[in-house]
Amino acid sequence: MHTSKQKLAETPVTPTSEAVRFGKFALVGTLNTLIDFGLMNLFTAGFGWQLVPSQALSFAVAVINSYILNRKWVYPETTEKSIANQFSKFVIINIAGLTLRTVTISPLDRWFYSILETQQIKVGSLSSTILSHNLALIVVGVLILILNFLANRFWTFGDVPRSHTKKP
Repeated sequence: MHTSKQKLAETPVTPTSEAVRFGKFALVGTLNTLIDFGLMNLFTAGFGWQLVPSQALSFAVAVINSYILNRKWVYPETTEKSIANQFSKFVIINIAGLTLRTVTISPLDRWFYSILETQQIKVGSLSSTILSHNLALIVVGVLILILNFLANRFWTFGDVPRSHTKKP
């Protein structure tokens, strides 16, 4: 009987496996970004909710989706591992990201709004409020994406072998 560590150790690692994994991670991230932005805009523009609770809820929904897809598709080698252990690490990382995001999104939103209004920048029929919300979410999202990828790759899914490209 093989243990999960033995199975992970026996998993062949090819030079392209990390590139493929990163590509899958990027696709999951793209889907979660669409979920996040879509829900944030629905909550703020559609329902009239405030930005901070709207982005927190949209982020939470995207995080749950992200964990499921990462576990099943990006890191399928880990599906035999404890969900409680993995998900708790994933949640801790994402709560840290949400905290950073929540603290930084309003000041960025105000900064973008003032630039848009002062410079009279218009994009189609979108209001400065909608544009500043989305610009702030883009900036914060990129920062959180990088931090979450690194933390999850090396902590949550750290036992998955990493490929090493051979030098010619």
